[in-house]
Amino acid sequence: MAVRTPLILDGSNNLIEMTTAQINAVKDRCRYLYGASPSVTLSYVASSGNLSPTMADTRKTAGASSSSVTTYPAETATDEPGTVTVSYDRISQAATDTAESADTNNTAFPIYYDGSDIRAMSLTDLYDTFIYPAIDTITGAVGQPGTYRIHTATALTGYTAVSTSIVFKDTRANVNAYNAIEIPETLDQPTDVTNYYLLKANNISAPSMEKMLFIDANANLEQYTNTEIDVILENSIKHVASEVTGSRIRYNINGTGTNLGTQINDTRLNGAGNHQIRFVNADDYRAQEFPDGTATTINSWQLKVNQT
Repeated sequence: MAVRTPLILDGSNNLIEMTTAQINAVKDRCRYLYGASPSVTLSYVASSGNLSPTMADTRKTAGASSSSVTTYPAETATDEPGTVTVSYDRISQAATDTAESADTNNTAFPIYYDGSDIRAMSLTDLYDTFIYPAIDTITGAVGQPGTYRIHTATALTGYTAVSTSIVFKDTRANVNAYNAIEIPETLDQPTDVTNYYLLKANNISAPSMEKMLFIDANANLEQYTNTEIDVILENSIKHVASEVTGSRIRYNINGTGTNLGTQINDTRLNGAGNHQIRFVNADDYRAQEFPDGTATTINSWQLKVNQT
């Protein structure tokens, strides 16, 4: 129920307490183990993703054209530019169902000296000493192993694309595609502005750590093998990240937490409409309003990670 200082053997097989640097190396090992097999993941889906809120790209379109046999239809007689909305819900979050590490005979975890006796850590001690601090680091900065980010390309140093499919596309009306000589123009003529992708951070290199000790079935002190302690640390950090309230790793959009990568923006032209006319013949006068204005950010979304 507290942060402990584990015991290790020095070069003469004497019991000594781990240094702060050695304890930090174990925390880094926990981050590495989580990065190799995270228990809370994000994935790309074609639709119906569960990471809310749903994001929406909007863009202006031309209004419907008007015609007259006597004169050009006035601006007040033509339809105003419309709006197209495309919803994006392409990110899903999943948390693995896990079980806490078993504390066989209350001696499964590393030993420490309490001032009078050598004792085995409790599971809570293990969490306090290694797991909670590792999760604090994982959720405290972008680029941590096993976490994600939004980026405007599928390639970024230190990351791998979850999918080459976009999770959001910002589009705007292509004002250069509209021409009065072609009235009635196609209403929706978009241009792509920015694509957004979901990327996963690559793992860190495997940190080495000192061999900690545990109490075996015969009440002797024994060093863990690398595999034995890795199993305990990996299972513990995956379980806490997935299921321990207050320290669960969770992703959200526009909630609280650490910003992960590029902000997603929906931009749109802000004009009231560009009224254009076309003379076809003495009995055919046409008019139509095209999208116009400057690009304005209508809405923004930020992928975040926090602890819940």
